[in-house]
Amino acid sequence: MLTKRWGTLERQRPALRWVKWGEIVGAVLTVGGIVGFGSITLGVLLMVGCGVWGYRILRG
Repeated sequence: MLTKRWGTLERQRPALRWVKWGEIVGAVLTVGGIVGFGSITLGVLLMVGCGVWGYRILRG
Protein backbone atom coordinates (compact mmCIF):
# COMPACT_ATOMS: atom_id res chain seq x y z
CA MET A 1 0.00 0.00 0.00
CA LEU A 2 1.43 3.39 0.88
CA THR A 3 4.80 3.84 2.50
CA LYS A 4 5.43 4.70 6.11
CA ARG A 5 6.78 8.07 5.01
CA TRP A 6 3.47 8.93 3.31
CA GLY A 7 1.59 8.09 6.51
CA THR A 8 3.84 10.46 8.42
CA LEU A 9 3.29 13.19 5.83
CA GLU A 10 -0.48 12.69 6.06
CA ARG A 11 -0.38 13.16 9.83
CA GLN A 12 1.67 16.36 9.44
CA ARG A 13 -0.45 17.70 6.57
CA PRO A 14 -4.04 16.39 6.81
CA ALA A 15 -4.98 17.90 3.41
CA LEU A 16 -2.90 15.15 1.80
CA ARG A 17 -5.67 12.68 2.70
CA TRP A 18 -7.96 14.57 0.32
CA VAL A 19 -5.24 14.46 -2.32
CA LYS A 20 -4.93 10.69 -1.94
CA TRP A 21 -8.69 10.15 -2.22
CA GLY A 22 -8.90 12.52 -5.19
CA GLU A 23 -6.22 10.52 -6.97
CA ILE A 24 -8.03 7.26 -6.22
CA VAL A 25 -11.40 8.59 -7.46
CA GLY A 26 -9.71 10.02 -10.56
CA ALA A 27 -8.13 6.65 -11.31
CA VAL A 28 -11.46 4.86 -10.87
CA LEU A 29 -13.21 7.32 -13.19
CA THR A 30 -10.47 6.97 -15.80
CA VAL A 31 -10.51 3.18 -15.74
CA GLY A 32 -14.30 3.28 -15.68
CA GLY A 33 -14.28 5.47 -18.76
CA ILE A 34 -12.13 2.96 -20.56
CA VAL A 35 -14.57 0.13 -19.83
CA GLY A 36 -17.65 2.29 -20.35
CA PHE A 37 -19.07 3.45 -17.02
CA GLY A 38 -16.99 6.50 -16.09
CA SER A 39 -15.47 9.60 -17.60
CA ILE A 40 -11.90 9.50 -18.87
CA THR A 41 -11.68 13.30 -19.16
CA LEU A 42 -13.04 13.99 -15.69
CA GLY A 43 -10.85 11.28 -14.18
CA VAL A 44 -7.67 12.61 -15.77
CA LEU A 45 -8.50 16.20 -14.79
CA LEU A 46 -9.17 15.10 -11.21
CA MET A 47 -5.89 13.19 -11.01
CA VAL A 48 -3.87 16.06 -12.47
CA GLY A 49 -5.59 18.62 -10.25
CA CYS A 50 -5.04 16.58 -7.10
CA GLY A 51 -1.44 15.92 -8.12
CA VAL A 52 -0.76 19.64 -8.50
CA TRP A 53 -2.49 20.35 -5.19
CA GLY A 54 -0.45 17.67 -3.44
CA TYR A 55 2.75 19.03 -4.97
CA ARG A 56 1.92 22.52 -3.70
CA ILE A 57 1.20 21.17 -0.21
CA LEU A 58 4.52 19.34 -0.11
CA ARG A 59 6.52 22.26 -1.54
CA GLY A 60 5.06 24.99 0.63
